[in-house]
Amino acid sequence: MLWMTAMMFIAGSEADRALDAADRTADVPLTGPSFPVGDQMFTIPVKWKIEPVESPARGGQWLVPPLRPDGEGGEVVVFYFGPPVDGKVIGGSAKENIEAWIGTMFNTEGHPAAAEVKHHVTGGLKITQVVIFGTYNKVVSLPGVPPVSKSNYGLLGAVIENPGGNIYWRFTGPEALITANLPLFNKVIDSVKPQDLNPPASQP
Repeated sequence: MLWMTAMMFIAGSEADRALDAADRTADVPLTGPSFPVGDQMFTIPVKWKIEPVESPARGGQWLVPPLRPDGEGGEVVVFYFGPPVDGKVIGGSAKENIEAWIGTMFNTEGHPAAAEVKHHVTGGLKITQVVIFGTYNKVVSLPGVPPVSKSNYGLLGAVIENPGGNIYWRFTGPEALITANLPLFNKVIDSVKPQDLNPPASQP
């Protein structure tokens, strides 16, 4: 599979970490149950713990275990807003979502953190992914509650441009956890395949 670097934001130490933190082509095993999102299916790592979703827009939500027993885990969320309406994608374009994710991550000077954005195609679907390290401003879904700042954090995002409705993946957590799980996250994204919505009838 061919990868192409599309753009880079803000040069500096964060960019160096984003580029050098992990072997992006590492061949890691992916085993676990299938999970439907819209008209597509994904393989979910067995070590990810499924959690109740916090809103109808969340197609699935998982806790990624920490690297150490006393460490902090990460959160993976997949968003799906349904099929296009009158030809308009619900949930925004890949570019809009990537820019929104970049807007939640900041470097030590308070500027948008360096972001590595790549494009590739899997199963005929165009996929845009972003890797960002910095201070994460986590939005709290309660009225009047300001974002919670998380330093030394990472964000992996992916937008799958699907005719049946775009699918948006976001993985946030401590920098070391994100770095360690990047190859596996890539495998999850590339496990996408059409869901069989019309399975054959069982034989009597």
